[in-house]
Amino acid sequence: MKNWKLGKRILAASLAGLLCLGGLTGCGGGEEAKGDGEKKVQIKAAIVVSGGFGTQSFSDVALAGCQKAADEFGFELNKIEKVSAADAANTARSLISQGINVIIFPADTYQDTIKELAPEYPDVYFVSPDCAIPDLENVASAFYREQEAAFLLGALGGKLTKSNKLAFIGSNSNVIMNRFDYGFQAGVKYVNSRATVTSTQTGSYTDVNKGKEIANMLYDQGVDYIAPAAAACNVGVFQASSERGGNCWTFGAADGQFHLMPDRIVASQVKRVDNTCYRFLKEIAEGSFKGGTPVEMGLKEEGVDLLYTTNETLKATIPQETIDQVEALRKDVIDGKIKVPATKEEFDSFQFPA
Repeated sequence: MKNWKLGKRILAASLAGLLCLGGLTGCGGGEEAKGDGEKKVQIKAAIVVSGGFGTQSFSDVALAGCQKAADEFGFELNKIEKVSAADAANTARSLISQGINVIIFPADTYQDTIKELAPEYPDVYFVSPDCAIPDLENVASAFYREQEAAFLLGALGGKLTKSNKLAFIGSNSNVIMNRFDYGFQAGVKYVNSRATVTSTQTGSYTDVNKGKEIANMLYDQGVDYIAPAAAACNVGVFQASSERGGNCWTFGAADGQFHLMPDRIVASQVKRVDNTCYRFLKEIAEGSFKGGTPVEMGLKEEGVDLLYTTNETLKATIPQETIDQVEALRKDVIDGKIKVPATKEEFDSFQFPA
């Protein structure tokens, strides 16, 4: 696997020589006919992210799914890091000119790039595993009911809290973060009407120190459970929880992140973009891909989930009665008995138990 870091300096200097992908020629070809009339694609792929890999963010989760597909179907997967939204279109054009015919953009910040390039390059597949992009036949996209996993996490926190003070830390204010935020708040309130939730943002996906600073401020205010969904900033929250100990607990996100702080992360809300990336790449490789219609993923579709700690000692501190109650709520959400709010308006009108 090749790993390049693409910066503005390189882009400005020479787009034509940006990447050297030995042996790759053409522009978006690599298809061979199947007996049933479908086209089996010889994939030459690249995954493009704004930050870096190894940061414990959704980029790593997406990469895991892409790598699984690459290993199974035998194609090369190139990792492209540090590409801003402003540079993404030129980066993609350079990749395509070197023979790349599948580009995965895990972040929703690249949606305008995909909308611009997909009509321009109809023989190239664009994968957007975390942002719905309709009506483009060469685009595979998905969106999630993140609020459903957040609801379960909030319910767990609402039952476990001793201070009746919890917090949600997002990266910034946008539609996806709102789903996490209001879903978490709804879960807390659904099981504990006395509890309060403080919601705040880091304003960054990568500032670990900012995550730690905000977490310490919240713990100082008496918060005993924090639910972070702020990419690499989560690591700072984990550090604060570990250093303070006691009742300063944290939840996780991304792939669960339990390995980062196994004694402090009680549970995690996860979004399975790895499964989504694998699914789309498998369909492309096998010739069964049908684009243009975003796929919706929630608890029922196993696109989001609540995971409990893998630390048996820590898990033993969660009363079985609490786990049973949370799992009953899971069933109610899957069965459609509870429609979890995703916006402030939905939260304000949500019917909580009397």
